[in-house]
Parts: sequence; structure tokens; C-alpha cells
Amino acid sequence: MSSPDQPSPVPTADLAAYFQSRQIAFSKEGRLDLGFGRGRDQYHLFHYPAPAAEQSMGMFLEWHTEDFFDSPDGPHLAIGLRGPTTEDPHRGRGLALGILASRVIDPASPERMIPRFEGGPEPPGGPAFFIEDFSINEGTAPIQAWQMTRCKPARALQNDGVYRIDIHVSKGNAWAGIWQVSGTGGDYRLLGQSSCCEGGPASGVGPCGPCPEATGDIGVGNAFIGTGFANPLTRSWLGNIYIAHWRD
Repeated sequence: MSSPDQPSPVPTADLAAYFQSRQIAFSKEGRLDLGFGRGRDQYHLFHYPAPAAEQSMGMFLEWHTEDFFDSPDGPHLAIGLRGPTTEDPHRGRGLALGILASRVIDPASPERMIPRFEGGPEPPGGPAFFIEDFSINEGTAPIQAWQMTRCKPARALQNDGVYRIDIHVSKGNAWAGIWQVSGTGGDYRLLGQSSCCEGGPASGVGPCGPCPEATGDIGVGNAFIGTGFANPLTRSWLGNIYIAHWRD
């Protein structure tokens, strides 16, 4: 049984039927392979109709990590929904997931460490995730402005794994859940969940107090998936990607 503390995803094989039975608009996207640099795309932009202000938008997918973590530079996956801007469509709010660290070496002073992701593992870092506002992270804003939740550990995240990722984004909240998938029938083990608001959509708790309405959310529905600091020859891929929107 699913509960706020132990949410269970709708099995991937049943997602289309689940959406159809509830008259939820959705699209299914094809397999996505992402590299980093050397002519390989770092991100992919999904064109999707804008949800109404009172609706939530979600992405549901399976990540096959393969050799994704064979990199010393903190490789991670980034997924953003619902908040692109005209100048840079690769924005929104969503999930940062991968090798993260609480502190990193200051490139200007290698003998000094500088703060990085709040709540992240100690250097050299480890598997973790948090909710990010990519619309605010434009290259100059401080981390505390766009790191919307503290890092949470995802200790079972590793190479040669399959992970189910669900993300829900509304005007007032962003929530993500991550499960390790095993068995041909889809056995899901929760690695963790994070939400801007106490409880989040998995619990039905409201109203949403601690998460202010994002200024970057201008009602555009597009979404993106990207990678950072990954080996350019990575074999990682994402499949069974669904994008949907529904009334809160």
C-alpha cells in the first residue's frame, strides 16, 4: 500500500492506462541518450502544451544508468518542468540527481574549500538529490537562491541500475520521488522523495506554506532533461518517458 512516507509509483507498464482512465492529458516520448560535450547534446527540450495556472505538470521516466558514474567530476542528471523563459527555454523547477558534495575546492585557491550543496555528502561527494529552481540558476545567483530543498542521500544510486523518477510541479510546489527498479515485473524500492512543501503531493497535506510561487513559472509547459559533468562517452539512457498535466 502507498502512503505519504512510502509512496509507490504507478507501474511503468500501467501509466498510459492510468492517465487514460482519469482523462489526464499526456504524451509518451521516445528513448533519450545524453552525453556531455564533444558534440553530444547535454540536454533535450520537450515541447509540451502549457498547463493552466491551477494545474500540475509531471514527468515520469526510467533511467538506465549504465556507466554514467564513471567520471570524477560529479556527474548528475537535471530535469525541469513548467517554467521556461523566452530567452532560455531550458529552465523550470525539478530535480538534480547524481554525485553531489557539500563542499568543493576553490578553483582560485586550491588549498581552500567553498560551500556547495546544502546537506550534500562530504567531499568527494556521493549519490544525492534535491529540488532545484533552474529558472533562477542563471550562472550568477547564489546556490541558496535556487536550491529549493536540502540534499537527501540516494545511497543505492549506482552504475548498471534502473531507476524510476516521478516529478510533479505546480505553481506552488515541486515534488520528486525516486525508486530503484528490480525484477522484470517492476519491483520498486523507494530511495527517497523531496518536496518544497511539508508533505508534498504524495501526502495531500496543504496548503503550501514554505514554497513561494516561482517567479520563473510563466505558464509555459515545455520540459527538459539534461546532464552535467558526465563522461562524454556515457552509455546512460532514459526510456518510458511520459509527460502529463492535471488539475490539482
